[in-house]
Amino acid sequence: MSLHRAPSRRVGRLVLALLPLALLWPALRHGVESRMALHMLGEFPVLFISGWSSGTLCFGHLPARRWLRAQRLFDWHGGSGAVLCNAVALVWMVPSALDAALLWPAAAAVKVASWWLAGWLLADGWRRMDSEVLLFFVGNLAWMAATAGLLYIEAPVRLCANYLQGDQRHAGFGLVMLALLLGALALRRVLSNSSAPDNSSASGTAPAALPHPKDAAAIGS
Repeated sequence: MSLHRAPSRRVGRLVLALLPLALLWPALRHGVESRMALHMLGEFPVLFISGWSSGTLCFGHLPARRWLRAQRLFDWHGGSGAVLCNAVALVWMVPSALDAALLWPAAAAVKVASWWLAGWLLADGWRRMDSEVLLFFVGNLAWMAATAGLLYIEAPVRLCANYLQGDQRHAGFGLVMLALLLGALALRRVLSNSSAPDNSSASGTAPAALPHPKDAAAIGS
């Protein structure tokens, strides 16, 4: 069964990696970016998932594994990827940044590259994060999304020059829902860690830290 699933997974990841190319169609890009909620909660995740999928596809090949070893010198324990993703999310929740992405091609290119790079780094880094770092990372994202969402909902005036106040509120509600989802994921991680059996107590010694199988294969190549 797994032999049949592997090609289908690769095809699915390839489709996700290439999905942002659909935004090269001007009519589709205009339709997505004309709504604030679609811009933030549709286009941004697509760009992030594209980078993530590209990373998972490339890391299985020998040249990419060599690059991966160099990348991990910069992204120690996944910390750099987490910081970058938080910074990218923070920047693109700012209303003036959204306006700039709609008005200036250079800002739009930075938007695409930053979200894609954040997905690429986290595709490898999240497995190597300590549980506390991962929880802080997800919790911080949830807090930023909730704060920005409430600001968009409660603001008495338009915050973006290119979006109406109704679009602003819709995006705010979407960000609050995203924050709740991220919070639920963080809570699930806490509960799964607390319910995991402690093998070290049975043997009386602390277990040795073992690398993830994919990490071991990548480093040993």
